Amino acid sequence: MSQVSITEAAKMAGVSRATIYNDIDSGTLSFETGPKEKKMINVAELQRVYKTLKSPDETDESKDVEKRQDRQNDVTNGAGSQFAVLQERLKAQEKQNEHLEELLKKEQDERKRERETAKQFEDYMKEQLSNQGDSIKNFTRLLEDQRGAKSNDDQDELKETVLALKKELDDQKEDTRKKEEARRQALKKRQELEKKKAEEEEAEKNKPFFKKLFG
Repeated sequence: MSQVSITEAAKMAGVSRATIYNDIDSGTLSFETGPKEKKMINVAELQRVYKTLKSPDETDESKDVEKRQDRQNDVTNGAGSQFAVLQERLKAQEKQNEHLEELLKKEQDERKRERETAKQFEDYMKEQLSNQGDSIKNFTRLLEDQRGAKSNDDQDELKETVLALKKELDDQKEDTRKKEEARRQALKKRQELEKKKAEEEEAEKNKPFFKKLFG
């Protein structure tokens, strides 16, 4: 190979094409005109100016090494990016698990309070029924006494007692009604909160992954 093109000369000398042209223009590097007026550089002339030269095979091998390194870098960078994404996804999943655990604990506590409230209401109703039973017994006893009463004073006293017992029964019924209404309202409110919470959890579950990460 006695002559090479400008491109090949730049590769062999390890310089840019612009350097070759500048050296030609300054007269440092001579050239010959080849077919179609193409500038050609004699290898001996090239070695005189740039001393150490690379063979075309070496330049091609160097390019291959560079390409392999670039590919390796691309693979490494790609793996690093994927690892970062997986780390973020893992953190998001851990946060979601913590959130679900908190919701589960709250639900368990709510169920416990509900059972305690139901037990208290049951005990209260039993007490009310027991009190009403005692009142009915007293009322029955007074009726029996009334049948045996002889004076008007006794009858008036019995009448007042009966009215007092009747008022006590009415008060107990009203108190029971209010407590039952309060329990129903509390239950309705809790059900509404549970429904809202379930809707929020469903909306959070259906959010895209990157929206969960960055809000």
